Amino acid sequence: RLDSKSIALNQHCLMTELHQRRPHLLGSASRESESGILQGQFNRKSRHMPIRSLLSTAGGLIQRIKPCFMMSPLSVAQFCDPKMIEFDVIVFDEASQIRPEDALGALMRAKQAVVIGDTRQLPPTRFFDSIVDSADEADADDFTTSIVDVESILHQCRQRFSVKQLKWHYRSRHESLIAISNQAFYQNNLLIFPSPVDKAEHLGLKFVHIPDAVYDRGRTSTNRREAEIVVEAAFAHYREYPEKSLGIGTFNMKQQQAILDEVENQLYLNPEMNEFFASTRDEQFFVKNLETIQGDERDTIFLSIGYGKDADGRLYRNFGPLNHEGGERRLNVLITRARERCVVFSNFRASDLQLDANAPFGTKALKMFLDYAENRNLEDPKSMVTHAESPFEESVYRLLKERGYTVRKQIGCAEYRIDLAVVDPLASDRYLLGIECDGFQYRNAPVARDRDRLRQEVLKGLGWQLHRVWSMDWYRDRTGTVKRLLAAIEHAKTIPSEVLPTKTATEPIKVDVKVAEVQPPPLPESNQQPVNYVVCTDLSIPIEGDLHLQVPEKLAKGIVAVVQIESPVHIDEVVLRVRSLWGLGRSGNRIRDAVLNAISSAQRNGYIRRKGDFLWRTDKREIEVRQRSSPKIEWICNAEIAEAMKGVIMAQGAISKDALITESVRLFGYKTTGKTVIKRLRPLLNIWVKAGKFEILPNGAVRLP
Repeated sequence: RLDSKSIALNQHCLMTELHQRRPHLLGSASRESESGILQGQFNRKSRHMPIRSLLSTAGGLIQRIKPCFMMSPLSVAQFCDPKMIEFDVIVFDEASQIRPEDALGALMRAKQAVVIGDTRQLPPTRFFDSIVDSADEADADDFTTSIVDVESILHQCRQRFSVKQLKWHYRSRHESLIAISNQAFYQNNLLIFPSPVDKAEHLGLKFVHIPDAVYDRGRTSTNRREAEIVVEAAFAHYREYPEKSLGIGTFNMKQQQAILDEVENQLYLNPEMNEFFASTRDEQFFVKNLETIQGDERDTIFLSIGYGKDADGRLYRNFGPLNHEGGERRLNVLITRARERCVVFSNFRASDLQLDANAPFGTKALKMFLDYAENRNLEDPKSMVTHAESPFEESVYRLLKERGYTVRKQIGCAEYRIDLAVVDPLASDRYLLGIECDGFQYRNAPVARDRDRLRQEVLKGLGWQLHRVWSMDWYRDRTGTVKRLLAAIEHAKTIPSEVLPTKTATEPIKVDVKVAEVQPPPLPESNQQPVNYVVCTDLSIPIEGDLHLQVPEKLAKGIVAVVQIESPVHIDEVVLRVRSLWGLGRSGNRIRDAVLNAISSAQRNGYIRRKGDFLWRTDKREIEVRQRSSPKIEWICNAEIAEAMKGVIMAQGAISKDALITESVRLFGYKTTGKTVIKRLRPLLNIWVKAGKFEILPNGAVRLP
């Protein structure tokens, strides 16, 4: 509970931090600043600036408003000027389909890269580079090319950088949907979670044999009868499961088009079904071929093989893209798109497909897939494990058998298995209760989060009712442990199967968090907002006698009083303040010398600090930008000017040099910018640019590094 809550709290902490970083866009801003440019675009009704130009002129501020960009690699190179926009981290998703030359521009704009992809899925494809429109049989493969020689950024990075394998597979709500891929392509390394339902109409992999369907080889290269049956099944799916999403995958473009044509025909005859095929639905219906389906997933997927026996009953071993080198990757993508159910439609069985030792791996994998879909045959002997892993588990198994329960061992088909499962006496294909023991499966999880929370959450998301039996309890308190186990089984009998969880296992965890505990604080005031300059009104010493005759140590206390309130303050302003509070209308050299002597005394005793012509408090505090009623630019210290410039850039984004000077001095109370002000500030700005405090962009604008 605390582990889950900490994740929810961290989400709120992240939102708060991002909320505090967002700039204010309200109020006036220079038209030459990023904020002014953006506000100008907001107010336009037409003829807006192109995206590339907008990102080139206001990209820094846009990044502060929206720190996360989602773009294709080519869009990054096209729209993001590398001198204007830089990212801390860039994440490549589906990296197996990104060519190195396409990724280079994005890589050059980031400090760190995370490259995510699957080398057993599609590499960069030239499918969209050219579509050959020809009726020749040689072109029936949809212009596919050999993919083993096409390298991706994933393959390049895999050769040079550390690799972390993501082994948990929890999209498939039934293990049959991923079993063949796990065996044929991933060497049974995936961690697959079993379903509490062994066989059900609405779950798992199904096979539909259509013996009267004919593949029109050499002519249309389609299977019309199969297309009709697939579309009939699609309409039946929406009538029975209207809330479940659906997609159809095909082995080539021509079968894809044949199914799309049949969908249109059926919608014309059944207009009441239009809502289910509308593009406005969440996870809308699609028909895609194996070249374009990567990245998509749906609750149910129908697969139309298309290829098969022709009018003479002959089955040729030409399956288009699967016959090319690397074609098995396309098959792997196609058969792993379903979350809950996958139905394969074909006019031939696996037993009809005779292959020799030299057959392409893609066609061999297809035969394995069809055989498993129809007969549930897995060649891997590990999938047939049915024995308990320890004497402890065997002891629990024997006790339950003696009590009359039907119990199965090692439920699952891959690396992760449920130790024991009690079969529902009213439905032999459903498990009442999964029993987990602290044996090998428990020990092999490296961290407690996996052992004690995440695995259980995934299993419960799939619909399992779980009960854990601890080995120490079993040997120390057999009676109590057995009593709790039997009670859990009887309780599971009272839970009807239709109320088992139906959400997907990938749905985020919901944790009740009191909003008051993590309410974001009020947005802080912008750094651009100045404060009023506070003037010292009391020297904290007796005002008596001639000022120039005062003892330096006494007058030093008055100096300290001024500096404490007005720091950093120019020496001339200190002289003016002391003279005014002493009641004098003007000051000569004698008064100035007396004040300077007092300043030296205060400095020697460590009461104040002096930097050039400015006096500072001894304690460190943030520099504030202060607004004066009648400012003199010489009396404003460099640090305060720099802070004003930073505040302007923080509030308005990158800005031209002249506009930066104008906007900065406005914060001090200036209505206009005179030659004296420009003469003071421009050299300072140039010095700070050389020192790296500010940065000049290619368009001449100034921004913070």
